[in-house]
Amino acid sequence: MADVQEFLMFIVGFLMYKELLKLTEHLMSELTPEPDSTGGEKPKKLTEHRKSLMEENNILTNLPVDVLELITKGLSINDYLALRAVCRSCRKTISNSIENKRCFHLPEMPQVFLRSKYSRYFFSLSKKKLHHHRLATPPLRYTEKCIGSIKGWLIMIDYSKIDFVKFFFLNPVTDVKIMIPSKLFLPTYRHSTVGGNIKPPVIKMVASSKPNCDSFSDGHLVGLFRDYCHIAIYKLFEKSWTIVESDKDSTFLNMEIIGTKLYVIVSDDSSQKVLVYCLKDSINGPPKAKVLAECPSISPSISEWRLSFLSKDEALRELYLIYVFYYAVPLNGNRHAAPGLKFLSECGEPAQVTKIQMFKLDTNKDPIEWQNVQLEDRVAFVSNLCNIVMSRDELNCNKDLTRGNTIYFALHCRCTNPWQGLRLGMFCLTDSSIKYFPVEKSKHDDDIAYRNPPVWFVPNLL
Repeated sequence: MADVQEFLMFIVGFLMYKELLKLTEHLMSELTPEPDSTGGEKPKKLTEHRKSLMEENNILTNLPVDVLELITKGLSINDYLALRAVCRSCRKTISNSIENKRCFHLPEMPQVFLRSKYSRYFFSLSKKKLHHHRLATPPLRYTEKCIGSIKGWLIMIDYSKIDFVKFFFLNPVTDVKIMIPSKLFLPTYRHSTVGGNIKPPVIKMVASSKPNCDSFSDGHLVGLFRDYCHIAIYKLFEKSWTIVESDKDSTFLNMEIIGTKLYVIVSDDSSQKVLVYCLKDSINGPPKAKVLAECPSISPSISEWRLSFLSKDEALRELYLIYVFYYAVPLNGNRHAAPGLKFLSECGEPAQVTKIQMFKLDTNKDPIEWQNVQLEDRVAFVSNLCNIVMSRDELNCNKDLTRGNTIYFALHCRCTNPWQGLRLGMFCLTDSSIKYFPVEKSKHDDDIAYRNPPVWFVPNLL
């Protein structure tokens, strides 16, 4: 099958090359200057009829849909968009394939989405550097921030109003927006202010599916409030949100959705555990929680801090627990504390990741427990807002770019120098080695990642 596909692509590529030569010669003859009445030369202008004939002769528009799909399956997103820009017919054909959800480009490496005061950035693992968002679209407003991602879509919050917030999905490649129809009203949980700046009341959100797939109508959104004591659950296209409050002296730390199950890390003064909620039970009021498993008790050393994340392997529907340990010195004793919760708010010097541990939920044990695991031929991507576990076979890249059994991290801890607070790098579970990726500072943006914590997303046109 692979040989047949390569042969077809070669034949089509050769025909398109010949067609391009023919169209170029035709275009040159049409534009060749002709003598005018004074003996000079005047350039010819292409008539709309001639342009139309050239468009009709474009081989791309006359290809069968299945052959076109074979070609585009071998293209990256950049090549796909470049093909769309060749001519009007190409643009129409490629745009139709995207609109009809028949866009089958090669899978992309996850990238980090970052935002500063003036710009939007992507950090590319393949190039190990930042690049600007080049679409000529209006910038995001100050009160629009990313709080999560799902399969190529960013989950955004708009907190420009006092009594309610709105949410929408944003594709950072195409800049397509899909609004969530229901507003989240805030009768109790008002906006908080830090350093004179208004902060969004919801700091993280997870979704069960991306917004333009067939299962979207049955999907759920779950948001974590800034007080770490409330989560909001929304079934798409319902009229209102369901608010869940944590037990006394405990806080919500992190969460993930697999199917219709919501998994939440809960912390109190003595331990951490994972609760599970059945989202189908949230229609007639808050769903009831069940204790799934205690989290491994691994305390950080002196001057060390620990972040706890949940992640999932979408293909295998497996749940992971990730501990990120880092060394940092609080700035003037600055830290955030709540019942069962203590974390660093700001540090004077850049934080240093010391180690990362991964655990997989083993449901075959009784009781259910976490098993310390190696990723083998898989890789993990960890960030403040979104975590991904996937096989290297799913990535369109040189295998040297992504080592198996490796965790790529994109974290931000508020620092006196916002750029230094951004930590991008990789941790190898095999030998515990750490490598940081340098991030070149922009001449104009001094607050990158201060406006929005870094978040991994997988570029996609759909």
